[in-house]
Amino acid sequence: MKKYENDNMNYDENGYYSNDSENSGEKGVAAVFTKVMSVILLIWFFVSIILMIVIANSEREEKAWLIVVLFFQLFAVFGLFGLISDLITKSRIQKAMFVPLIIGAGGCIVSFVIHNSEGEQRERILKILEVCFPLIFTAAGIYKLFGSIRTKYHTKNICTELVTAKCVDISTISTTINGRTTYKYVPTYEYEYNDETYTSTAYKTSEHRIVGDNYEILVNPDKPKEIYDPASVDESTESMVLTALFFVILPTAISVIGACFLLIKP
Repeated sequence: MKKYENDNMNYDENGYYSNDSENSGEKGVAAVFTKVMSVILLIWFFVSIILMIVIANSEREEKAWLIVVLFFQLFAVFGLFGLISDLITKSRIQKAMFVPLIIGAGGCIVSFVIHNSEGEQRERILKILEVCFPLIFTAAGIYKLFGSIRTKYHTKNICTELVTAKCVDISTISTTINGRTTYKYVPTYEYEYNDETYTSTAYKTSEHRIVGDNYEILVNPDKPKEIYDPASVDESTESMVLTALFFVILPTAISVIGACFLLIKP
């Protein structure tokens, strides 16, 4: 049967696409797993907070460094749970989940190193951390700026072949300014080109995409994995300049100045 007269997709008696009917059990397991993971993560969070409070109120000061480790492991666990959830539910891996994972793991390792160092060695490690901390913002700024420039001046110019693609996944980015929230969407498309099937993620768009619906996108004929959604929102020149200034130049300058005063000429 068909859900609509102009719908050429066949549904079974339960109203599912044939593929949906076959995968409904798998999707149900994935949904249950996601709920279980959420409960476990919530319990983990509260247990970690309780342990931090217990250690903080104890008289054993030599264990105080564990509070920092417990704090950073929350980031690592959150990122790890997110990646595991994406793998189990067969969703697109969210690269953003690597950020808390790296921060958490790095924080735990650094805390352990500082705890096991003494005197001048500990002081130097702390100075290096102070110098390197602003570079985290520099790296994030460069990543964002590179993606904006590539999309605005490169991708949209070399993607010239129009194809029909199916939206198979989508993530939402919300921004609130002065009480007003705007939404951007990052869709992932599945499409065929030259008798081969590809899956690629487009740049963010202000137009909502519905998983399962078809949309027209542009493909790079030389590298079919590279796509451009005509509805993509290009970053303005002013926005890219501000990103370069506050997220690349400024933190880099702070890091360089810190290196001069803390490491080179202490």
